[in-house]
Amino acid sequence: MSNSKLVAGVSAVIAIAGSALIAGASGCWGNSARRIEREHGLILPASATQFVCRGDAWKHVFIDSGAASAFEITSNDLPTFLAQLKIKKPHTGTFRPDYSDNIYPANPQYQIHQPWMQGIPLETYQCASPTGDFLDVQILPIDGSRVGVCLYTDWN
Repeated sequence: MSNSKLVAGVSAVIAIAGSALIAGASGCWGNSARRIEREHGLILPASATQFVCRGDAWKHVFIDSGAASAFEITSNDLPTFLAQLKIKKPHTGTFRPDYSDNIYPANPQYQIHQPWMQGIPLETYQCASPTGDFLDVQILPIDGSRVGVCLYTDWN
């Protein structure tokens, strides 16, 4: 193998690894607060933990896609989190019984399962989305000090 081919091959590997590192650090994939904030256009409180991200939001420039996320926060942080939402329609409980009391479409890439999602939602909100065509938000009880938050943003 010639030196020029070796250099080109090593350069390509470095470029790919660098791109992957940058994409991961910027929240393009994985389960992170950064990814949730980027895909849904919301600011998460410091108490947010247990991040789960699903979906194909990276495709929204080209085709219909969505971002599904879930996380836990302290109950004390809930009012501040909700204050940033542009709520169009609030509901006590669920507004989509055909989705088994959750806000996610039935497509497998959007499915999230957390133990606390088995309960009945406290509130469900249809919101204007800062990043997509719409944002659905659902709040579920966990215990006396924490709540679960489910988010779904869709791009048509």
